[in-house]
Amino acid sequence: MTRVLLVEDNLENADYTIRVLESASYEVCHTVRGLDGMRLVRRERLDLILLDLDLPDINGLTMARMLKTQLGQAAPPIIAVTAQTGVQEMNRAADFGCDAFVSKPFLPDELLQVILVVLNME
Repeated sequence: MTRVLLVEDNLENADYTIRVLESASYEVCHTVRGLDGMRLVRRERLDLILLDLDLPDINGLTMARMLKTQLGQAAPPIIAVTAQTGVQEMNRAADFGCDAFVSKPFLPDELLQVILVVLNME
C-alpha cells in the first residue's frame, strides 16, 4: 500500500484530504507541524508527501528544500498543496524541490491525478 504523509495544519482541509486519499486506498500519516513531518520522513517509509506551504512552525518551502538537500534521492516526492495560486508560486515551489503543485480548493480527481503522475515519475 502506498504511504502518504500529509502535512496540513487546517484540520478541515486535512480531514477532506485524508478522506480523498483513503477512498483511493492510500495509507495516510498526518501531522499539523512541519518539524514533526521532518521527523516522520526520517523514521518511516513514506512514498509521497503532500505539503501545505503555510505551516505554523516552518515554511513548507523551507521544509521541502531541507528534505531534498538532506535526503537527496532518498527523499519522497513532494506535492505542494496550498491556497497560494499562480505561476510564480508554482515556479517557487519547484525551485524549492516540490515535484508538483495543487491549488486549494481541489476536487478529489484533481489531487488523485497529480499523485498518479508524480508516483509514476519515480
